[in-house]
Amino acid sequence: MTYDAFFREATQLGAAPFPYQQRLALEDWPELLDVPTGLGKTAAVTLAWAWKRGLRTGGNRESEPAPATPRRLVCCLPMRVLVEQTAENVKAWLSRLDWLDEPGRGRVSVHLLMGGEDDLKSWAEWPEEEMVLIGTQDMLLSRALMRGYGMSRYQWPVHFAWLHNDAMWVFDEVQLMGPGLVTSAQLQAFRRDLGSASNSRSLWVSATLKPEWLKTVDFDPASLNPPLRLNEEEKMVPAVRKRVEAVKALLRCDVALVSTNSFGLAGSLGAHRRLARLTQRAASP
Repeated sequence: MTYDAFFREATQLGAAPFPYQQRLALEDWPELLDVPTGLGKTAAVTLAWAWKRGLRTGGNRESEPAPATPRRLVCCLPMRVLVEQTAENVKAWLSRLDWLDEPGRGRVSVHLLMGGEDDLKSWAEWPEEEMVLIGTQDMLLSRALMRGYGMSRYQWPVHFAWLHNDAMWVFDEVQLMGPGLVTSAQLQAFRRDLGSASNSRSLWVSATLKPEWLKTVDFDPASLNPPLRLNEEEKMVPAVRKRVEAVKALLRCDVALVSTNSFGLAGSLGAHRRLARLTQRAASP
């Protein structure tokens, strides 16, 4: 089976993966992924992980997992809204491949780690299974620091162990992570220098990535391999140019922050948003 067919089955988009998405799946993992917004970085990483783990369409496994690809995919995001959106997409892709299931059934389970979710610890009961953990950086990094938010301290070492062994950390939208970004780099440095029982790795993803943001006392981004970026040929692909060069319309907001009534202010902003949508629709062909 080709990766092209695998990608098409999972996404149901009818289009072939972008060349960089194929390279991510078929070549060694990079540490940095620097690709413009709108070009499917989440799909690229998730499906590359599934492919390298040997997962294929119809719930079949074609080959043994690649040693450099850990069994737990940990997607660390800076905001709740990104977690929910990412989880919906990942579940849809795995479902179309017939790999999505509850833990304990030998498939791939998807778990949300953010405030208010009930599924904050059940994932740790199945360390031998492939799974995708998607959460906010406070929930995930606190566990990686053995101070897990929203959980019993007696479980801290368990989550700490599973997140530092056989785990592939993917840090998305890194420009929004604040102090969490250098924390993620320093944790990777500790894993590199102190070692772990099984392979773990990190991948930092952004459309505005600057490697120097990752510098810590023990982590020198200059030592990393060059980021995976679009080459000049890829930039000329019509579908890529359409997204990268798309005109982004802006409409000035005339609502002034003068009201002391929060409900009145919210109503004004809501009315302005509705007006903007109507204006956009009227301008559309």
